[in-house]
Amino acid sequence: MRPALRALLLLPLISGCATLPVLRDRPEPQAMQGAYPTLMPIDEALAAVPPPPATDPAASVAARAAALRARAAALRARGPAG
Repeated sequence: MRPALRALLLLPLISGCATLPVLRDRPEPQAMQGAYPTLMPIDEALAAVPPPPATDPAASVAARAAALRARAAALRARGPAG
């Protein structure tokens, strides 16, 4: 019998041995009696967001990519003997 077919036949048997947690239909009473959280004003939430970077990071990423490509080309030119 092929291994894939054997695994396919044994998988339902193995999953039948698993113990599943008991699921409850209702939340715990402490959660139901708790107070609702207070909402933060939008102005305070927006003030906490950091400003965008002053320079465009794409230029530095492109320069780093070019340097890595040049390094890879140099390593390829050296050959496997190093």
